[in-house]
Amino acid sequence: MPPALTREAQDAAEAHALGDEYVAALGKIINSHVRNEATGAAVFDEPSISLAPTPREKWLACRMAMEEYGHHLKFNKLANELGLEDAGDRPPLSVFDYQVGSWAGYVMTKAIVDLAEVVLMEDLCECSYLPLRRLCRSLMPEERFHVRFGTTSAKRLAADPDAREEVRSSAHRLIAMTLPFFGRSESRNNEVFRRWGIKRLTNDEARAEFVRRTRALLCDDLGLDYPEVPTRWPGTTN
Repeated sequence: MPPALTREAQDAAEAHALGDEYVAALGKIINSHVRNEATGAAVFDEPSISLAPTPREKWLACRMAMEEYGHHLKFNKLANELGLEDAGDRPPLSVFDYQVGSWAGYVMTKAIVDLAEVVLMEDLCECSYLPLRRLCRSLMPEERFHVRFGTTSAKRLAADPDAREEVRSSAHRLIAMTLPFFGRSESRNNEVFRRWGIKRLTNDEARAEFVRRTRALLCDDLGLDYPEVPTRWPGTTN
């Protein structure tokens, strides 16, 4: 792979000056966030409000839904500045097929799926496109709050014998469903992202970091076992 780009693009005009490949690569990442931030809020956060057992937890679920929709709007603003095509031309990620049917199930989406988002967004915090870099850095406190809410709530639930198995089964299922979130192991898209300095990590490196962090959560923090999962994904999509 050719050396990574060392130049930074200050705005949409400079991004377009770097050429169509750079803008198209940015578009794939930004539009993915446009789609998936809104989808996550709709299928995970909104249903959880009625499932929350206390007024305080309902308030927290409302807050996280609001923040996720806010993230959608901010990424959509970046998309509009670049003149990107409609983000709805592709479906959201398959992890959003997970059905939140209980409060414990929702808690684990925050502890696991939002952790995957943090891993990916940490990489974008050094992105060569400065508007995307700045946005990701500004959103990290909220994303980390979502994960912290999930892990803190998971610890409390795992200590309850009546909820422990549901925490375990939800975690196992979500970890398996989240592995494709990072993209396939052999990815032309990822090569382009790294060549242009948009990302630093390969898909497998990001996936391995997710596995490391979720293993620490389940095994060290919750005292649960970890599912047998690969750190490579030979999927058919980028």
